[in-house]
Parts: sequence; structure tokens; C-alpha cells
Amino acid sequence: MQLYGVKLGLLLFFAGSLRSGWTIPLGNLEKIPLDFSYDNTMLLTTLLGTNFIINIPKCVSSSKFTSATVRIAVAQLPDASTLPGVTDTEQIENIRRTPQAQVYFADEFKSTSCRMTRDLLVLDLDDSQYELITVIGYQVGTELCRQTKGPFCNQPLKPSTFYRVNYFFLDEKSVIRAHTDWSTAIQTRNVTNYESADIMFEGRAGGMIVITILVSVGGAVLLIALIVAAVLSNKK
Repeated sequence: MQLYGVKLGLLLFFAGSLRSGWTIPLGNLEKIPLDFSYDNTMLLTTLLGTNFIINIPKCVSSSKFTSATVRIAVAQLPDASTLPGVTDTEQIENIRRTPQAQVYFADEFKSTSCRMTRDLLVLDLDDSQYELITVIGYQVGTELCRQTKGPFCNQPLKPSTFYRVNYFFLDEKSVIRAHTDWSTAIQTRNVTNYESADIMFEGRAGGMIVITILVSVGGAVLLIALIVAAVLSNKK
């Protein structure tokens, strides 16, 4: 009877440790593969060195749980070869409580199931202005903490500094169940003002840049129109 009580106590302790806010070893979490890089050949990215854009998980496929929330962790590193020395979730801090934290949760957003991404086609198109809106990734380093509310803050990054990011996936009960592992090292640009950023376009005409953007947007609009026309014709 005493042995049974000990086993029951251990089971209750283990179950309690999985609740949100408790320490969870990263080794106990499921690994979700993700390529953090994205194709920016058609994107005019931010000129300053305080943020960068990474790929987002389009959906999370797992037989063990259903992903409801995605939480992103950011780690500041001294160089490109260093890995964050994080072994459990408790070591990932909240910069609202610890402003100088080197590893912190920056934000969280709703997850999309793989079934939904297959079944739904989201099209945001303004015919009058030819405005095409689509999600291309997540921008790390866009918020001033004193101007935002909520449990997390996506604070601006330091110029010419190395970072790694990691997505954590929570189930419907807000329990962390999986993560993507840390990305390759990403270095922010050593640019702190727009005057310095002008050299990035040295030798390129401003009109050429505008034309390139217009052609890219026009091509995307034409492609979407062809897809919509094909879908409508198949329904007839």
C-alpha cells in the first residue's frame, strides 16, 4: 500500500510539472522541423539593424497533440558558433520582469492546423487599388515594451549582433508540447539610421527600385487572378 502511494505521488508530480508555468526539460518535448529562412528576393526589407524576418510554421503536424498556440523564443549570442545554453523552459525568461535577459519569449500567436491550411484559401485583394496582402514571415524586434501590454514583448534588437530563435508549440491547455530547436545564427545589420542606410542602394536608380516592386506586385496579382479564374471555371 505504501509503494502504491509513492507511485501515485510521482505520477501526480509529473502531471503537475506539465502545466503551464512549470519547468519542462527541452529533451522531453517533441521536435518539429522548420526551415527558418525565407525567400526575400522580391522583398524590400527593413533598412535598420534592429530587427529581422524569419519564416513561420504554416501548420504543425503531430499525432501526440493539437497545436493551439505558437510562442517564439529569442536568444542573444556573443558569436555565430555559440548555442543557447537552455535545457528547460524555465531558463527562457520574460523581459518585462528581466529586461536584460539574454534568452526570452518575445511573442505568441494562434497556430493553424495543417488541415485548415489545406482546406482554406485566404485571398486579401483590393481590386480598386491592387493591394495584395499576405503573411510572409514573423518580424523579430518591432516593439517598445513601455508602449505595449501583454505577457511578452518583441523588443528591438541590437545592431551587428547574433541571435537564434526557437518556436515553441502549446496545446489547448496552454501546455508546451513541442519546439523547433534553435535556428542558425542570424546577425542584424550594423545600421542605426536611415542616412547610413542609403549606401545600400548606391549605384541603383530609385526609379528602377520602384519599377521592380511594381512589376513584382503586378505579377503576384495576375497570378492570383488566374488561380481564382481557374477555381471558378471548375465549379461551372
